[in-house]
Amino acid sequence: MKKQLTLAIAAAAASVSFSAVAVQAEPTEIELWHYFDASADAKAIVDWVEEYNTLQDDIHITATYVSRDELMNQYTVGALSGELPDIGMVDSPDMASYISLGVFEDITDELEAWGELGSFYEGPLSSCMDPDGRIYGLPQNSNCLALACNLDALEAAGYDHMPTSLAELQEMAAATTDPDTQTFGFAMCCISTEEGTFQILPWLRGTQDGAEAVNVDNLTADSAVKGLTALADMINNGYMSKECINWTQADAFNQFAAGKAAMAEVGTWHLAQTDAIDGFNYGFCLLPTGDEGTSSSTIGGENFGVCSGAENKEACVAFLEWLCSQEKEGEWGVTAGKIPTRSDSTSEYDYEQEGFAVFTDEMNYAYARGPHAEWPSISEAIYSATQSVFVDGVAPADALAKAMETISPIVEETPLP
Repeated sequence: MKKQLTLAIAAAAASVSFSAVAVQAEPTEIELWHYFDASADAKAIVDWVEEYNTLQDDIHITATYVSRDELMNQYTVGALSGELPDIGMVDSPDMASYISLGVFEDITDELEAWGELGSFYEGPLSSCMDPDGRIYGLPQNSNCLALACNLDALEAAGYDHMPTSLAELQEMAAATTDPDTQTFGFAMCCISTEEGTFQILPWLRGTQDGAEAVNVDNLTADSAVKGLTALADMINNGYMSKECINWTQADAFNQFAAGKAAMAEVGTWHLAQTDAIDGFNYGFCLLPTGDEGTSSSTIGGENFGVCSGAENKEACVAFLEWLCSQEKEGEWGVTAGKIPTRSDSTSEYDYEQEGFAVFTDEMNYAYARGPHAEWPSISEAIYSATQSVFVDGVAPADALAKAMETISPIVEETPLP
């Protein structure tokens, strides 16, 4: 009898031990791809993934950096092969294109059950939708472009203020250019990628007082030609480096921070990098893209979507809801110098970076890119037109007319929203 009881206790102990092992199952593994390479962005996303992994035991996120160009290629290939991450980052204007290719998973029902979609700004959230309003991800940050000015350089040239018109920008760029020291009056990114389109669009959208902003379906408008001509003139006159055709946005900011450009077109995220500015007083103002008092800018930002074929869609959505929560959206704005995508986050945190108020004001004059399923083709037509003007000397009007040969059939078939 004693032997039977001992065996029963041993069997019960084994059962308890087995149950304990079953409860302590391995967490769900989620692979996240991102293209953040700026120090503040990259560090923040890695730190936040580690934070999330320590807050719970059910999901483990692995964040992997993939260069932007390579990531876009992987999405295109993965749409056919099925080799995609569980969660992928994408530039907001490109998401419609990848949704149409089947890269991202419809998570509308899960997000509606969350109950916080009403807190997101309409513009950023719309970039995560298909034409039927179904949602495939969440917008994680917003940003726009403004002008950074070396106040010491402007003062030395006789100015006590930052430019307020396109004509004044050109005048100040001429006055602050010094060929002997290879110091230029103005710097911007004109590279033949989406970054170039992002920075060139404000100068095409509207440069006449009272005129309605030009959209990409009307780039032959006089104001668009005027804006591109002004930029070409600054390059041809030596007020802007010819190297701008190879510069990324980071390169243009670095020129400004090093004192090699008196003014530069910069993004909201550069507010988190002002410690790189070397020994001069600086300020920010609205982009002076037109006549006195007019401005235009471009809305940027990244979305995170759940990729098609993700083995655990619910786990992916749970992470996105945490990543884009009211608290984390506000924290990201402070950490990375971005504008939250939620209306309930903007008032919760004290934005201490110099110039943040300028960028939030600039958002009133900023326009989204697309959204359009063929945005990559539209963007290529724009940056190719810019390159033809700056590199080959094509007349701005002719270059923009050539761009419209590509863009017009696209938007005629599927109009811009």
